[in-house]
Amino acid sequence: MDIHKLKATYENLLYPVFGELLRIDDSDEDKNWVVVILDGSQEDFYFSLYGIDCVHLYWCNECFIFNKQRNGLVSSDTYGEIVFEGNLDIESLPHLVVNLIMQLKDCTYITKKEIIKGKTPSGYDDIKDYAIIAKTENLNQHKYQLSNITIEYVV
Repeated sequence: MDIHKLKATYENLLYPVFGELLRIDDSDEDKNWVVVILDGSQEDFYFSLYGIDCVHLYWCNECFIFNKQRNGLVSSDTYGEIVFEGNLDIESLPHLVVNLIMQLKDCTYITKKEIIKGKTPSGYDDIKDYAIIAKTENLNQHKYQLSNITIEYVV
């Protein structure tokens, strides 16, 4: 898979949900960098593709990091961010990210709690579990678990 196919995959998955609010800035696509904006001109809900194996998803001033090279990241790369610690398969990454986007859509951030579980093999970063509280108006929204990331909803 290359960045062109990856961009098309995200567009196909997200356009039916976000419609005209979905914008793609692919001006640096030749440099393997694409930004997908989910909330139109507001630009508070978006994600960046860094090649085919790294995604940074921004929502309510929080950043979720999905990186195939996770063990190469250090604390200065991840400080304050929410780092996915599960197995990351490049082919399933778009669906993983889109599923998280669907959980965050129409919600607002309230708070997060981080629990240190250990160290990365390099010893230069902590492995954490994250508990995020999000406000929603959807009474049917249930707790969502994605590896080491838990989202709980309040009305």
